[in-house]
Amino acid sequence: MEDVIRPHHIAWSVCLIPIIAAHGAFFLGLWEGVARECVPYFEGCTSISRAAREGNAIFLFRGLMMPTAALLVLFWFLQSIWLKQTTKKPHPTTFILGTIGAVFLVLYVDFLGTEGEAYQLLRRYGTTLYFALTILAQMFSIRSLQQRTDELDTKIYRYLKLQFFLMVLYWCLGITNVVIKATGVSWADQAENIIEWHFALYMSLYFGLTAMMWKRSKFNWQFYSKD
Repeated sequence: MEDVIRPHHIAWSVCLIPIIAAHGAFFLGLWEGVARECVPYFEGCTSISRAAREGNAIFLFRGLMMPTAALLVLFWFLQSIWLKQTTKKPHPTTFILGTIGAVFLVLYVDFLGTEGEAYQLLRRYGTTLYFALTILAQMFSIRSLQQRTDELDTKIYRYLKLQFFLMVLYWCLGITNVVIKATGVSWADQAENIIEWHFALYMSLYFGLTAMMWKRSKFNWQFYSKD
Protein backbone atom coordinates (compact mmCIF):
# COMPACT_ATOMS: atom_id res chain seq x y z
CA MET A 1 0.00 0.00 0.00
CA GLU A 2 1.29 3.45 -0.89
CA ASP A 3 0.91 6.30 1.58
CA VAL A 4 1.79 9.93 1.14
CA ILE A 5 3.01 12.21 3.91
CA ARG A 6 2.12 15.85 3.36
CA PRO A 7 5.37 17.56 4.39
CA HIS A 8 3.86 21.02 4.83
CA HIS A 9 1.83 19.67 7.76
CA ILE A 10 5.10 18.69 9.47
CA ALA A 11 6.54 22.14 8.79
CA TRP A 12 3.46 23.87 10.18
CA SER A 13 3.67 21.67 13.28
CA VAL A 14 7.25 22.71 14.10
CA CYS A 15 6.20 26.31 13.48
CA LEU A 16 3.06 26.41 15.62
CA ILE A 17 3.72 23.95 18.47
CA PRO A 18 6.65 25.92 20.02
CA ILE A 19 4.59 29.12 19.81
CA ILE A 20 1.67 27.40 21.53
CA ALA A 21 3.99 25.85 24.13
CA ALA A 22 5.69 29.12 25.12
CA HIS A 23 2.56 31.26 25.20
CA GLY A 24 0.43 28.49 26.69
CA ALA A 25 2.93 28.05 29.53
CA PHE A 26 2.94 31.79 30.20
CA PHE A 27 -0.85 32.10 30.25
CA LEU A 28 -1.18 28.99 32.41
CA GLY A 29 1.17 30.63 34.89
CA LEU A 30 -1.02 33.74 34.87
CA TRP A 31 -4.14 31.64 35.43
CA GLU A 32 -2.48 29.85 38.37
CA GLY A 33 -1.23 33.12 39.80
CA VAL A 34 2.47 32.23 39.69
CA ALA A 35 3.46 34.50 36.80
CA ARG A 36 3.60 38.27 36.63
CA GLU A 37 1.02 40.06 34.52
CA CYS A 38 2.84 41.77 31.69
CA VAL A 39 3.49 41.64 27.96
CA PRO A 40 6.84 39.79 27.79
CA TYR A 41 7.50 40.97 24.22
CA PHE A 42 7.70 44.57 25.45
CA GLU A 43 8.26 44.44 29.22
CA GLY A 44 10.57 41.43 29.55
CA CYS A 45 9.16 40.41 32.92
CA THR A 46 10.08 36.76 32.36
CA SER A 47 12.08 34.53 30.05
CA ILE A 48 10.51 31.63 28.16
CA SER A 49 12.36 29.17 30.39
CA ARG A 50 11.11 30.81 33.59
CA ALA A 51 7.55 31.00 32.28
CA ALA A 52 7.70 27.33 31.29
CA ARG A 53 8.78 26.10 34.73
CA GLU A 54 6.36 28.05 36.91
CA GLY A 55 3.58 25.92 38.42
CA ASN A 56 2.07 23.28 36.15
CA ALA A 57 3.25 25.06 33.02
CA ILE A 58 6.27 22.78 32.89
CA PHE A 59 4.06 19.77 32.11
CA LEU A 60 2.41 21.61 29.22
CA PHE A 61 5.75 22.83 27.89
CA ARG A 62 7.45 19.44 28.13
CA GLY A 63 4.45 17.64 26.70
CA LEU A 64 4.54 19.82 23.59
CA MET A 65 8.27 20.37 23.09
CA MET A 66 9.44 16.77 23.43
CA PRO A 67 7.47 15.59 20.37
CA THR A 68 8.50 18.79 18.60
CA ALA A 69 12.12 17.64 18.82
CA ALA A 70 11.19 14.43 16.98
CA LEU A 71 9.21 16.42 14.41
CA LEU A 72 12.23 18.68 13.88
CA VAL A 73 14.37 15.68 12.92
CA LEU A 74 11.70 14.68 10.41
CA PHE A 75 11.43 18.27 9.18
CA TRP A 76 15.16 18.56 8.46
CA PHE A 77 15.12 15.17 6.74
CA LEU A 78 12.30 16.35 4.47
CA GLN A 79 13.99 19.72 3.97
CA SER A 80 17.17 18.01 2.79
CA ILE A 81 15.11 15.99 0.27
CA TRP A 82 13.27 19.09 -0.97
CA LEU A 83 16.49 21.08 -1.27
CA LYS A 84 18.06 18.27 -3.29
CA GLN A 85 15.05 18.20 -5.61
CA THR A 86 15.08 21.99 -5.95
CA THR A 87 18.81 22.69 -6.26
CA LYS A 88 19.93 19.35 -7.78
CA LYS A 89 22.55 19.05 -5.03
CA PRO A 90 22.61 17.04 -1.78
CA HIS A 91 22.47 19.00 1.49
CA PRO A 92 23.63 16.69 4.29
CA THR A 93 25.00 19.56 6.40
CA THR A 94 21.56 21.11 6.77
CA PHE A 95 20.10 17.82 7.97
CA ILE A 96 22.98 17.11 10.37
CA LEU A 97 22.96 20.57 11.97
CA GLY A 98 19.18 20.61 12.34
CA THR A 99 19.11 17.11 13.83
CA ILE A 100 21.84 17.84 16.37
CA GLY A 101 19.98 21.02 17.31
CA ALA A 102 16.84 18.93 17.94
CA VAL A 103 18.84 16.62 20.23
CA PHE A 104 19.95 19.61 22.31
CA LEU A 105 16.32 20.73 22.50
CA VAL A 106 15.56 17.40 24.21
CA LEU A 107 18.44 18.04 26.64
CA TYR A 108 17.11 21.51 27.45
CA VAL A 109 13.50 20.42 27.95
CA ASP A 110 14.46 17.32 29.95
CA PHE A 111 16.43 19.32 32.53
CA LEU A 112 14.05 22.28 32.64
CA GLY A 113 12.89 22.87 36.21
CA THR A 114 15.66 20.80 37.83
CA GLU A 115 17.86 22.28 40.55
CA GLY A 116 21.63 22.35 40.85
CA GLU A 117 24.52 24.01 39.03
CA ALA A 118 25.21 20.97 36.84
CA TYR A 119 21.59 20.87 35.63
CA GLN A 120 21.62 24.62 35.02
CA LEU A 121 24.75 24.20 32.92
CA LEU A 122 23.11 21.43 30.89
CA ARG A 123 20.02 23.59 30.33
CA ARG A 124 22.17 26.52 29.24
CA TYR A 125 24.12 24.39 26.79
CA GLY A 126 20.93 22.75 25.60
CA THR A 127 19.08 25.95 24.80
CA THR A 128 22.15 27.74 23.35
CA LEU A 129 23.09 24.91 20.99
CA TYR A 130 19.47 24.26 20.03
CA PHE A 131 19.05 27.85 18.89
CA ALA A 132 22.53 28.13 17.35
CA LEU A 133 22.43 24.90 15.33
CA THR A 134 18.84 25.42 14.21
CA ILE A 135 19.70 28.90 12.99
CA LEU A 136 22.75 27.54 11.17
CA ALA A 137 20.61 24.90 9.45
CA GLN A 138 18.18 27.64 8.42
CA MET A 139 21.06 29.75 7.09
CA PHE A 140 22.42 26.88 4.99
CA SER A 141 18.93 26.28 3.58
CA ILE A 142 18.47 29.92 2.64
CA ARG A 143 21.94 30.16 1.11
CA SER A 144 21.45 27.04 -1.03
CA LEU A 145 18.18 28.44 -2.41
CA GLN A 146 19.64 31.89 -3.03
CA GLN A 147 22.12 30.29 -5.40
CA ARG A 148 19.24 29.06 -7.58
CA THR A 149 16.87 32.03 -7.42
CA ASP A 150 16.53 32.17 -11.20
CA GLU A 151 14.86 28.75 -11.13
CA LEU A 152 12.47 29.39 -8.24
CA ASP A 153 8.74 29.99 -8.52
CA THR A 154 7.80 33.64 -7.95
CA LYS A 155 5.94 32.95 -4.69
CA ILE A 156 8.64 30.63 -3.40
CA TYR A 157 11.20 33.36 -4.08
CA ARG A 158 9.02 35.80 -2.14
CA TYR A 159 8.91 33.41 0.82
CA LEU A 160 12.68 33.04 0.57
CA LYS A 161 13.14 36.80 0.81
CA LEU A 162 10.99 36.81 3.93
CA GLN A 163 13.15 34.06 5.41
CA PHE A 164 16.24 36.11 4.66
CA PHE A 165 14.61 39.11 6.36
CA LEU A 166 14.04 36.92 9.44
CA MET A 167 17.71 35.97 9.35
CA VAL A 168 18.66 39.66 9.35
CA LEU A 169 16.41 40.15 12.38
CA TYR A 170 18.21 37.27 14.15
CA TRP A 171 21.53 38.99 13.71
CA CYS A 172 20.18 42.40 14.75
CA LEU A 173 18.66 40.92 17.89
CA GLY A 174 21.82 38.99 18.71
CA ILE A 175 24.09 42.01 18.27
CA THR A 176 21.70 44.19 20.29
CA ASN A 177 21.76 41.68 23.14
CA VAL A 178 25.58 41.57 23.18
CA VAL A 179 25.83 45.37 23.19
CA ILE A 180 23.30 45.75 26.01
CA LYS A 181 25.04 43.13 28.14
CA ALA A 182 28.40 44.80 27.54
CA THR A 183 27.10 48.16 28.76
CA GLY A 184 26.00 46.60 32.07
CA VAL A 185 22.81 48.64 32.30
CA SER A 186 20.35 47.78 35.07
CA TRP A 187 17.66 46.64 32.62
CA ALA A 188 19.93 44.22 30.72
CA ASP A 189 18.06 41.14 31.99
CA GLN A 190 14.71 42.57 30.91
CA ALA A 191 16.11 43.38 27.50
CA GLU A 192 17.49 39.85 27.17
CA ASN A 193 14.04 38.43 27.96
CA ILE A 194 12.38 40.67 25.37
CA ILE A 195 14.94 39.64 22.77
CA GLU A 196 14.47 35.95 23.62
CA TRP A 197 10.71 36.07 23.05
CA HIS A 198 11.11 37.83 19.72
CA PHE A 199 13.98 35.56 18.64
CA ALA A 200 12.03 32.37 19.38
CA LEU A 201 8.96 33.68 17.54
CA TYR A 202 10.88 34.66 14.42
CA MET A 203 12.74 31.35 14.39
CA SER A 204 9.41 29.52 14.41
CA LEU A 205 8.05 31.66 11.58
CA TYR A 206 10.84 30.37 9.34
CA PHE A 207 9.22 26.92 9.45
CA GLY A 208 5.83 28.36 8.51
CA LEU A 209 7.36 30.00 5.45
CA THR A 210 8.98 26.68 4.55
CA ALA A 211 5.56 25.01 4.84
CA MET A 212 4.22 27.46 2.26
CA MET A 213 7.21 26.79 0.00
CA TRP A 214 6.64 23.04 0.17
CA LYS A 215 2.92 23.38 -0.50
CA ARG A 216 3.53 25.77 -3.40
CA SER A 217 5.99 23.34 -5.00
CA LYS A 218 3.59 20.40 -4.42
CA PHE A 219 6.30 18.61 -2.47
CA ASN A 220 5.20 15.15 -1.29
CA TRP A 221 7.25 12.39 0.25
CA GLN A 222 6.12 8.91 -0.64
CA PHE A 223 6.87 5.77 1.29
CA TYR A 224 5.64 2.24 0.83
CA SER A 225 4.27 -0.21 3.34
CA LYS A 226 3.14 -3.79 2.96
CA ASP A 227 -0.18 -5.02 4.33
